[in-house]
Amino acid sequence: MKKWLLIAATVLSFAGVAHADSIAGQVSAYRRAHGLTAVQIDGRLNALALQQAQAMAARESVSHTAGGLFQTRVAGLRRRLAAENIAAGFLTFSETLKQWEDSAGHRENLLMVGARRIGVASVSKPSSPYRRFWAMIITD
Repeated sequence: MKKWLLIAATVLSFAGVAHADSIAGQVSAYRRAHGLTAVQIDGRLNALALQQAQAMAARESVSHTAGGLFQTRVAGLRRRLAAENIAAGFLTFSETLKQWEDSAGHRENLLMVGARRIGVASVSKPSSPYRRFWAMIITD
């Protein structure tokens, strides 16, 4: 089961440049509407987001600590700014983004001044009531 989960997550997370551009475009459009700079997809951040989404799916828990403490997980990035948004139960990135926009804490992360890069991943787990787990990391 765990091997299947890893394969499904990898395919979903790295489905192609067009999908990654769409995700970055959606987040960037939201940021631009609020007078902020655009963001671009970062492969290292995608990998970290994937690890977090996999950890949440494995535990069937929506938790910032499912994959370990956030500060520890991003320590190797050596970034001044870093934040994480997580979600579960939404089938598309558009639905997930809308939920984050409507949540004060998540919105604050999306609108982080100085952010330039994001990584986003989702893991499908049909046997879970959540069905899909999402993680996004945003940094300067």
